[in-house]
Amino acid sequence: MTDIAGTSLLRFTRLIRLARIVKVFRLKIMKDLRLMVKGLIAGLRTLALAFTLLFAVLYVISGFATMIIGGDEGLMEEGLHIYFRNIPASMFTAFRCFTGECVGEKGQPLPHMLALRYGVAFVFTYVVCYMLVTMGIFNVILAVYVDITMRAAKETDAANAEQHARESIRVARCARELVKKFAAAYREYDDGKDKSLGVLSSMELSNVQGFSPGVTGVYAEDDALEQTEISKDLFLVIIQDHYVQELMDELDLPPDRANLFEVIDADGSGTLQLQEVVQGLLKIRGDLTKSDTVAALLATKSMQNQVVQMKRDWILHFEALLVKFTQLQMQVQLELQSVHGHQEGRDAQASFEPKEPNLCFQPELLSAPQSRHSLRGDDEIALPMSLTHPTP
Repeated sequence: MTDIAGTSLLRFTRLIRLARIVKVFRLKIMKDLRLMVKGLIAGLRTLALAFTLLFAVLYVISGFATMIIGGDEGLMEEGLHIYFRNIPASMFTAFRCFTGECVGEKGQPLPHMLALRYGVAFVFTYVVCYMLVTMGIFNVILAVYVDITMRAAKETDAANAEQHARESIRVARCARELVKKFAAAYREYDDGKDKSLGVLSSMELSNVQGFSPGVTGVYAEDDALEQTEISKDLFLVIIQDHYVQELMDELDLPPDRANLFEVIDADGSGTLQLQEVVQGLLKIRGDLTKSDTVAALLATKSMQNQVVQMKRDWILHFEALLVKFTQLQMQVQLELQSVHGHQEGRDAQASFEPKEPNLCFQPELLSAPQSRHSLRGDDEIALPMSLTHPTP
């Protein structure tokens, strides 16, 4: 017997190791389960008080049921007296009826059998007791448990806020280490260029850089950090370092890190400053949330509104320019018409001015006719218009 007891004790000791399953609650997906367990533990006192209240109500109901139903000899033939023979049996039967399992050994419903026996009085009493226990006490217990769970959730949020503060410190430390790694790599790359090594390829730079994970010193001043420009080749080489990969894992960055350069380089300059690297990595960390999608949607709508407003301004500006151009065109036309009118007036005035006689003629033109045929008759001489048509 002593050996059996020792073996049982040893087995029980081994079963205690199952308590290590509590570590599962540390997982992020177990957040709701932790909240439920915390609410259950916080509601143990309420559960004890609710049990006391329910026990008192069932005790009173069972006392009357035992005196009235348990003492009825007519129920012995139907086999129902065993459910109400004493107060504990009556309390258990009442609890079963209030929770839904109110049937006898033969599967017959007890409320129906007792209603046939006692009539309307039992039906009314049963409905009142059922409403009191089920709709009253059970719902009050549920409401109190919900309130306790909500308070536990608020306490959890407060603890999460404190944990978030510690998380911010951890993220800041990881970001600082990344800045040091990028600054060290750029400094070694820049020193290699000063030594006339030329533009190094990614494979050559991996052989030259030589920065170790244990290096934690400050590599550059603030001015040098502002002038640091990380190219794509240098960026790809830096993220291949094991220590840099660990830092990115701690920051919860996506595994597809070879394409991070194009994502962070928003202006398309082909180089990244350390400030852009840190801000871009901190924005990318974590899973995609609804706020990220909403932020992009709001930014797109804002840009769309700005483009629409710019379009309206340009339309108004173009219409104003068109009006000014039309007015200017009309003024030019009026000026041209005025100049043309003055020119026509000068031409008309010049046409009415008397011309001086031309005295420079040749004497040989006044020679006498050589024959009589060259002489014109009187009828061939055309008279002036003033003589042929005298004015009245």
